[in-house]
Amino acid sequence: ALSEAQSRNQYLQDQVGMQRQVLKEMEQQLQSSQKAAAQLRAQVTMSESELEQSREQMLEEMQNMEEDKNRAIEEAFARAQLEMKAVHENLAGVRANLLTLQPALRTLTSDYNSLKRQVKEFPLLLQEALQSARTEIGQAIEEVSSTNQELLRKYRKELQLRKKCHNELVRLKGNIRVFGRVRPVQAEDGEGPEAVSAITFDPEDDGILHLMHKGKLVSFELDKVFRPEATQEDVFREVQALITSCIDGYNVCIFAYGQTGAGKTYTMEGRPENPGINQRALQLLFSEVRSKAPDWNYSITVSVAEIYNEALRDLLGKEPQEKLEIRLCPDGSGQLYVPGLTEFPVHSVEGINQVFEFGHINRATECTHLNEHSFRSHALLMITVRGTDCSTG
Repeated sequence: ALSEAQSRNQYLQDQVGMQRQVLKEMEQQLQSSQKAAAQLRAQVTMSESELEQSREQMLEEMQNMEEDKNRAIEEAFARAQLEMKAVHENLAGVRANLLTLQPALRTLTSDYNSLKRQVKEFPLLLQEALQSARTEIGQAIEEVSSTNQELLRKYRKELQLRKKCHNELVRLKGNIRVFGRVRPVQAEDGEGPEAVSAITFDPEDDGILHLMHKGKLVSFELDKVFRPEATQEDVFREVQALITSCIDGYNVCIFAYGQTGAGKTYTMEGRPENPGINQRALQLLFSEVRSKAPDWNYSITVSVAEIYNEALRDLLGKEPQEKLEIRLCPDGSGQLYVPGLTEFPVHSVEGINQVFEFGHINRATECTHLNEHSFRSHALLMITVRGTDCSTG
C-alpha cells in the first residue's frame, strides 16, 4: 500500500510539474497576448487619431467645395444675368432696327422696281451710248491723228534744226581741228628743271604751245593744248560732239599722231580703269543709239584695217588677201569706200572690243615677220552707223 501510495504521489507530482509547466506557458502566452493587445490598442488609438484627422480634412474639403460651388453658382448666375441683360438690350436694338428698316425696305423695294424698269430700257440706252461713244472716239482719233501729224512735223523740223545747229557749231569750231597733248615728264626725260622747261604754255591762250629747240623758242598755235594734268575725260569732252555728228550721218575721223612713246595709245585706248577716246566714244555712240529707239533703228558694223607702206591690209580678213583699194562710191555721193573690206555687225562696246582685239592679234602676228613693222604702220578702227527713221522708212 505504501508503494502504491508513493507511486501515486510520484504521479501526482509529475502531474503538478506538468501543470506548472503548462501554467508557465500559459502565463507566457498571456503576456504575449497582453503585449499584442497593448499594441493593438495603440494601433487602434493611432487609427482613431488618423481617422479623426481624415474626417476633419474631409469636412474641411467638403466645406471648401461647398463654398467653391456656391461661389461658382453665384458667378454663373451673375454672368447669366449680364448675358440676359445683353440679350434683352440686343433684342430691343433689333426691334428698333426693324422699325427703322421698314421704311428703308419700302424704299429699296421702290428702287428695285425702278431698276427693273431701267434694265428693260438699258439695251436701248446702251445702243445710244455706244453710238455716241463711237462718234466721240472717232472725232478724238481724228484730232489725235491730226495733232500727231503736227507734232511729228514739228519734231522732224526740230531734229533738222538741231542737226543743222549742231553741225554748224562743229563747222564754226573747224571741220579739221588739231589738239596737242603734252604727256607728263618721265624718268627717261631726265631730271631737274631742264626736263620741265623744254615746253611752256601760254597763260592767256590755251591754244598756244612754246617749245625750246636748240636754244630757240618756237611757238605753235593749235585749236587747243592739253597740259600734262589734263584727264582722259577732258580730252574726250573736246571731241564728243563728233559722235553726235556721226549719228546725224556725217563722216567723222579721230586719230592720234606722234612719235613713239608720245602717248598715242594711251590717249586713244587708255586703260580699263581710265579709258581713252575710243572707248568713251563707243560708249557714247551706243548710249545715243539706245536713246533714239524706237523712233530710229540703227545697225552698226566694224572693220579693222592697217596702212603699211601705202598699202591697205584687212586685219579681219582671211589669208591670202587680195590688194585692197580705196574707191569712190558709185552712187555719186563723193564718199570713199573699200571694196572687199570685212565688216562685222556689233551690238555693244564689248562686241567692238572683241573684233578690235582680233585685229590686234593679226597685226601682232605680222609684226613678227617684218622688221620695224609697228613703227611704220597705222591701225584703223572703222565704225559704220546706218540709221533708219521708223516713221518714214
